[in-house]
Amino acid sequence: MHETVIKEDLRPRRLGGGVLMMIGVLLSLPLVLLGLSGIMRIDALFILLPGPYLLCLGLWAAFGRSTPQTRLRISDEAIVIVRQCKTLPLDAIKQIRHHMPMLSKHYRLTFHIAEEDVPLDIIHLTHGGRDIINLIGVRLEKRGKYLVEGRSVVRGALTGVWEVKS
Repeated sequence: MHETVIKEDLRPRRLGGGVLMMIGVLLSLPLVLLGLSGIMRIDALFILLPGPYLLCLGLWAAFGRSTPQTRLRISDEAIVIVRQCKTLPLDAIKQIRHHMPMLSKHYRLTFHIAEEDVPLDIIHLTHGGRDIINLIGVRLEKRGKYLVEGRSVVRGALTGVWEVKS
């Protein structure tokens, strides 16, 4: 099976850039109308300068030159977290936890291997947390292992902790 590459998703940045461009255009219209009508006082123009600034900022955000960077690679042998320069062999993974930390606004995957816990923030990625866990589960099934989501003692609710079973 080929390697799965998970990259950053730039759609929120482009949407924010479009909103900034719309606000910048609306704020720049009075500058054009009043600036060309004969107001030559400098202090009057300083009030109207945020419009072109927001327009330029929106253009930079919506049409930036940065390409989506690779954050995670899942192959048949290992998981490579690019930003942390970590390689996690599939045989070493004991547990995967899909959770939201206490003071955070986004979810995180925590890979528990024999030596340590390796966190991965999954904000603005092309795949969601459950999709990443499913991709890892498919790779583990080829090795004769599978993932089982744990259940709590109270009413059997799903805990978001996936155990690797043989």
